[in-house]
Amino acid sequence: MISLRLMQDTMEDYIAMRNWFLEPELQKWVWCDEVGEVPTLERIIEKYGSRVKSLTDVFPYFILRDNEPIGFIQYYIHDEKSIGLDMWIGVLKERNNGYGTEALKQMVQIIHQEHPSVKELFIDPEVDNIRAIKCYQNAGFQNVGEIIDDEGDRCLLHKIVFENNGGNKD
Repeated sequence: MISLRLMQDTMEDYIAMRNWFLEPELQKWVWCDEVGEVPTLERIIEKYGSRVKSLTDVFPYFILRDNEPIGFIQYYIHDEKSIGLDMWIGVLKERNNGYGTEALKQMVQIIHQEHPSVKELFIDPEVDNIRAIKCYQNAGFQNVGEIIDDEGDRCLLHKIVFENNGGNKD
């Protein structure tokens, strides 16, 4: 069973994050803004500690399978009407099982409950991250076009747009 919980300010959570970032695929897709940097425990705490301690505009969660951490998902307030998301399954053997799709669907519900005035959610995988693109589309996100992200990478912007009544727009 897949569930979500807020990331905690514990060594256990930081070590899980560091261990996930040591995996080559995550270094390519997620740790990519720190190219060439070894994901040390100190760097993980520096990068994620403030997010965990102060839930103001970034909200980090762990993805759990049977109460064991297998991945990460966070949302961040982009502006008053839109929220961005980042996510990954950190445990290699847990990929390709639909867990990311299920976690993303749960996160969409959490966001809608916590931020009812938000009109859209977005996520922007790199164009050649096929696994992520399939996951996001399976969770209901629609491809709205190619963009260049802050690091200069080609990405496919995916969105879910909420109607006034809170339902997903098809």
